Amino acid sequence: MKSWVIAGVETNISWPTVETVVEFRGHNMTLRPETDKLAASVVMAYEPPMTFEEAEIVLHEFLSVLAWVERSAISETCVCGAGHPIGIGKGRFSRSINPYFTVDYLPDTKKPKVKLALALYREALNVNSTPYKFLGFYKIINILYRNGNAQKAWINKTVELLDDHYAKERVAKLRKEGHDVGTYLYQSGRNAIAHAYTEPSINPVNPDEPAHISRLFSDLPVIRALAEYLIEKEFGVLSRHTVWQEHLYELSGFRSILGNQVVDCLKQKERVALANLPRLPKLNIRLRRYNPFPVFENLQADILEGDSGGLLVACSSSDRRVKVSIFLNFADERLQFDPVNGVTLDDDGSAKIVRLAIDRLKFIRGLYLNGEVEVWDAEKNALLGRCNAFIPRNIDLREVVADIDDRVAALEGEARQRKEGQS
Repeated sequence: MKSWVIAGVETNISWPTVETVVEFRGHNMTLRPETDKLAASVVMAYEPPMTFEEAEIVLHEFLSVLAWVERSAISETCVCGAGHPIGIGKGRFSRSINPYFTVDYLPDTKKPKVKLALALYREALNVNSTPYKFLGFYKIINILYRNGNAQKAWINKTVELLDDHYAKERVAKLRKEGHDVGTYLYQSGRNAIAHAYTEPSINPVNPDEPAHISRLFSDLPVIRALAEYLIEKEFGVLSRHTVWQEHLYELSGFRSILGNQVVDCLKQKERVALANLPRLPKLNIRLRRYNPFPVFENLQADILEGDSGGLLVACSSSDRRVKVSIFLNFADERLQFDPVNGVTLDDDGSAKIVRLAIDRLKFIRGLYLNGEVEVWDAEKNALLGRCNAFIPRNIDLREVVADIDDRVAALEGEARQRKEGQS
């Protein structure tokens, strides 16, 4: 019998304005918006043999991964279980909302130390106390480095590699004041917060003294950047910024289908044997936040070439009237699709082919209006890759859109004539 674990949440994340389902570890996490009376919440269904405690752990770990991806606090106001997904009462916390909320990247791990790091990271984001926020981030360093000497050595090595502006600025100021950064953060940060006993190397932080809090607040960018560096570089949990910067989302699903060995060969621009490649599923080519365009739905996909850093994929409709080319450019991590020059329609004289031509024009119109191309596995309804919003250059956008609208209107007339002629 199905049961539910429900968590009311308070968060700085721009929360969805409609119920949004995100898959995590084989479970559907439903993110529910707040209402006049109910808080924003996350619900997850589970069935035996999973227990409530096990389900609660999965939900907590989902929130920790989401906090890492979004780089924002997300805490539970309460967690409960029920036989159906009940609502959670609303508090006074102000929230940011986002009607276009999507989760394109959600890392997962089975490693206990990595899970602990992500949990501590979310806890540190949630803490409403500067000293304990600092200590929360510092504890992440302690996961890998046991004692003070090892921690100080790692900090001094790693601060050279940080790219956060505020962290670099604070490190430069500390060095100008004559501090060894690792020793300073360990003694005046970690020890001064964790201990209340005064001794020569420890001056305990007094939360009633503004100077203490101000100093630690200035140190927060450094310790947070160090914690984030450790999670990403030493635990291998990529940040959303890295995924965005390196465009890893554009071909992520295809990478899973093809395997790392094939992808590594393509990134080195080595030729791959087509006979050894797995079959690609049927594909849907869509624009984010648009209804599907039938002309680009349920296309048979065949790999034609495997060199020049990528794979040339020929897609076609079941009747072969629609032909589409896609290039999976792994060398540059780019999904390349041109609906203007990369699509051909074989006119068989029917009204149907005209309707498909209209679909294609409407797709192009949406693309010019900053559309985001997506490619989906039509068999599993899974997103395989997407592009950033398209930004047209060197065109009169208003004139181009008006021309497309005129062409669509003309084709609508053509479709009606053909339909009447065939009836």
